[in-house]
Amino acid sequence: NTQFVLTTHDEVWLKHMVSAGLIGSTNSVRFSNWTPDHGPAEWNSRDIWTEIDSALKQNDVRTAAGILRYYLEHVFKEVCDSLRAPVEFKGDGRYELGDVLPSAVRRLRDILIDGKKVAESWEKTTEAQAIDVREKSIGDCFRVSNAEQWQINPAIHYNGWANFTSADFTPVVDAFHDLVKKFYCEKPECGGLLYLAVTPPKTLDTLRCVCGATNINLKKKSL
Repeated sequence: NTQFVLTTHDEVWLKHMVSAGLIGSTNSVRFSNWTPDHGPAEWNSRDIWTEIDSALKQNDVRTAAGILRYYLEHVFKEVCDSLRAPVEFKGDGRYELGDVLPSAVRRLRDILIDGKKVAESWEKTTEAQAIDVREKSIGDCFRVSNAEQWQINPAIHYNGWANFTSADFTPVVDAFHDLVKKFYCEKPECGGLLYLAVTPPKTLDTLRCVCGATNINLKKKSL
């Protein structure tokens, strides 16, 4: 009848505890903020976008840009991990948005391209077409968000936020929101992060989500 609560700022140690089986993957909670007035705020996609929207309604673009950048760095590190995306190693473990976002997008698009080829090898034309549409939509979202990225850094680091209004920054938020959704299950009741299932030692198996709505086969039909 004893519950142990472990807290840490070290993401590597957290990952090690999960991989070692000390805690389950669903038994960890991550906080985006913690204040004496409001207590802990969990990393929750719905709450994050609401928080950004609230800042924009007050024309506080600097705060909105800071939250957006911080969240994107967090979520795309998680995506790179779940999709086993190759990212240049950094000894200090500090990965910025430019390190993880392009790798995550490239990795998911490559997986979907492979999934389309596999579907075609199994003569599943409808499935192949659906995967193709999904892959191209990710490319479109990335192009839109990438074109707007230049606005984020000035808004945080160079006091460029003074030159922006909510109307200027809202399209940036919308573009990234659309892009982030591509890495999650499309079913609202699930909303789980897509992950790559691998058969030992390193054979790609399927692209999945927790509820199983996304289940893209990556094993080609044997000749």
